[in-house]
Amino acid sequence: MGSGKYSALSGAVAREQAMSNVAANLANVSTTGFKKDRISFAAILRGAQQASDARGINFARIRKIGVDFSQGGMQPTDRPLDVAIDGPGFFKVRKGGETFYTRSGRLMLDDNGMVKTEDGLNVLGAGNEPLQIDTALGKDIVIAESGDISVAGTLTGNRIQVFAVPDQDKLKKAGNALYALEEGGDQPLADYRVLQGSLETSNVNMIEEMTAMVDTQRTFEAHLKALESYSKLGEKQDELGSVS
Repeated sequence: MGSGKYSALSGAVAREQAMSNVAANLANVSTTGFKKDRISFAAILRGAQQASDARGINFARIRKIGVDFSQGGMQPTDRPLDVAIDGPGFFKVRKGGETFYTRSGRLMLDDNGMVKTEDGLNVLGAGNEPLQIDTALGKDIVIAESGDISVAGTLTGNRIQVFAVPDQDKLKKAGNALYALEEGGDQPLADYRVLQGSLETSNVNMIEEMTAMVDTQRTFEAHLKALESYSKLGEKQDELGSVS
């Protein structure tokens, strides 16, 4: 009896965590460059242990919550400092001594011509140095698909660089569509394509997430009903025990 009750409880807890994951994805359906999380489940007991310790009843847990880095859609904005990566890779940005990666390309210039994200982080070039544009040349900024930046028809020698992270499992979300690399390194891509005047949308599919929410809710309710049934059976056992 106890094994069945704990099995139902573990399933309910796992589905509650899954519901939180779906809610977080839906909350960022409109966040530029956001990447959804995917959740997978695993059994705690396996093989002989499941048969001997739990009489064939297994327990559920969250095996992994991983980021799905598949590309989102392209949303034209016609804003010169909006750029989107068409393909793999990340922009590399820095705040103080911390380095982050992002797919959000809503950029701006400060009073000194430094290229920054909308949150004020410096955008880095291939040499890991902050990008700076000489705005004295003018305000007509053109960013080629190669990332090369021109102002008033003159190449500035600056380039918006795209970086590859070989082991993306080491990237952890740091808020605002930013990712911190826990270990390992990156490498500047030689061949990539950036689109000026566009932003990459979130890769969250609202219909898909709503379907997952309904399915998770139903499974959660099923586990709660199982818990209730085990509790009633336990009460009946206690009654029978007292009678005998």
